[in-house]
Amino acid sequence: MSINTQAEEVFAGNSVAIVGLGWLGEPLALTLLAQGYQVSGTTTCKDKCARLAKAGICSTVWDINAPLPKVWPTVLRANTLVLCVPPGKVDDYANTLGQVAHLAANSGVQRILFTSATSVYAGLGHKTEADAAPDSARGERMLAAEQAVQDSGAQVLCLRLSGLVGGNREPGRFLAGRSFDGGDEPVNLVAQEDLLRFIPAILAKQLWPSTLNMSAPHHPSRRDFYSQAAELRDLPAPQFSGGGQGKSIDGSALSEWLGFSYQVTNWFDWLVARSQAKIE
Repeated sequence: MSINTQAEEVFAGNSVAIVGLGWLGEPLALTLLAQGYQVSGTTTCKDKCARLAKAGICSTVWDINAPLPKVWPTVLRANTLVLCVPPGKVDDYANTLGQVAHLAANSGVQRILFTSATSVYAGLGHKTEADAAPDSARGERMLAAEQAVQDSGAQVLCLRLSGLVGGNREPGRFLAGRSFDGGDEPVNLVAQEDLLRFIPAILAKQLWPSTLNMSAPHHPSRRDFYSQAAELRDLPAPQFSGGGQGKSIDGSALSEWLGFSYQVTNWFDWLVARSQAKIE
């Protein structure tokens, strides 16, 4: 079968492939499936493939650090690819993701949504999409990965995510009982429930901008947020010394583009709601 024939089959429906069916990728796959998408993806666990298959999600075991296949896997043929691969799990992040994106685009994938991170922003103050200028190895690696994916030839949106919370990522446990500087620095976070609202809305759009931030509009201090998060979980409070200005990530462009608001607009209310729901 030629690549062109493959592409014709793929583009007939709403098909999405997700590389990385983890903390975000798996619930996103289930959300998209419920909305009528054809969904496939990758995992590193064979047992997980069987569980996903029962839910209606075709998946394949793929170690992204192993030599990449010469041909894009049949199960991942789709109109849109979502890259949900955190940098800590990839040896040569920028180069590897660039190769994956090129391989996908060459097989007929038309669009790639790359879940990047706001580590691309340095310094202090208010940060919008135009302010990318990393001052850390982590930020430089992420920006290089964005460029590598953008060079694939597909339509690409780099969605720069703030700190991820929700699901089994409980912020009360993040800093409990430890000591830190910068207690007055603002937190930049995004909840899983907002990710599962915004990403399907992004996929429904035909044309994408090249980069967008995703960060809830509420930026309390680290001291206030993490202290309450620990208290509500009956965990020892973190101790902060010093103040600090930090940076505040502006995620309003995404909201304005899609035409709806973040669900989480007050992190203290969100913490209380999770505590009352006894989410573990």
